[in-house]
Amino acid sequence: MFIPVGKHIAAAVMLIVVHLLIDGPLSLLLPGKATVAIRSNVRSAWAEEAPPGSPPAVNPEKPAPDSEVRTSLTSSAPPEAGTKPEDGGPEPGFVDILHGGISQGLLTTAEWLDSFFADERSVKEENRSYIRASYDVFHEDRSPASYKPSFDVRLVLPQLQKKTHLVFSAEPAEAVSGAAAPVSTTGTKVAPAEDRNVTTAFQYFFRETVQESFTIRTGLRFHSGSPVLFIAPRYRSLVPFQVWNFRFSQEAVYRTDTKWQADTIFDLERKLPHDLFFRASAAGVWFENIKGYFYSLSGTLRQPLDATHALQYEWVNSYQTRPVNELAEIALRVRYRQSFWRKWLFFELAPQVRFPRDRNFDATPGVLFRFEMFFGKKDL
Repeated sequence: MFIPVGKHIAAAVMLIVVHLLIDGPLSLLLPGKATVAIRSNVRSAWAEEAPPGSPPAVNPEKPAPDSEVRTSLTSSAPPEAGTKPEDGGPEPGFVDILHGGISQGLLTTAEWLDSFFADERSVKEENRSYIRASYDVFHEDRSPASYKPSFDVRLVLPQLQKKTHLVFSAEPAEAVSGAAAPVSTTGTKVAPAEDRNVTTAFQYFFRETVQESFTIRTGLRFHSGSPVLFIAPRYRSLVPFQVWNFRFSQEAVYRTDTKWQADTIFDLERKLPHDLFFRASAAGVWFENIKGYFYSLSGTLRQPLDATHALQYEWVNSYQTRPVNELAEIALRVRYRQSFWRKWLFFELAPQVRFPRDRNFDATPGVLFRFEMFFGKKDL
């Protein structure tokens, strides 16, 4: 029976609707400039306090916050007559300044949202010390409830110019399904100690800029009580256009038990009116010891409500090439995430519906509850 889950989903939807009704009319009554100013102040305050999920501090290689971009567009004084730019090139015109402002604003929005939702794109490039602990409870129709406690510790080593991290994590053993669809994450039952993954590794940042990043993780993982050596180089490239970003990520992982695995992601993303953010992704994963190729096409729409509340809407189509090239699953999910009581406490509610091929594409509803604690600093 799935009656308890249905009640949870109905209650969750009612809470989200009430929240939107409370915040929505107020935002509609405010003028556009006032709304922009309020959001700018909220994000600026968040960046100063550096709460969990906030974007890292701005540095010369990172994009500036939206408020600084707007200030540069409105208050930048033209160079004095007779002076030359430092690079000796032509002086930037209004179109160049506008293009730079739009690109920086887009990059800042993407970074802010990826950090708030603890997206893999942000977590794998996090260059600061932190402790993250989470507990997931997932219930899906015709399946028993599952539980997934996990934690991740990252320690930046300042004596090595903050380019080397010591990483320690523990989580239940992952079932290798080959699906690249994040919506299908169903959690795992709490397993005994010998069936849990415990990883100790070093991560070195060879290059870390807005345009590209190159890191290598290597270490030891205890899988089902047996030690497994691994090495995982990862490369990311970002090409900003006027209103779009193109992002490419490639990670190759070699483990002594399962051999090679390659994960590839292509992203096309942009800002939309009303602070909405859209991302279209094509992701694929290849395993040396599993026949076929598994890939997905997905669309994500994010809606930040304020500095502590945000919504994410996901639609993922998952495919597999063996035994035949076919659609394996369609999944829809809404994620509601907020920090509560303390800046380092998070709660997430994610009702979803899957349409898997092995169930004749019948609707399979489910709901995920997540509690998370995050402790981190900008620098050591």
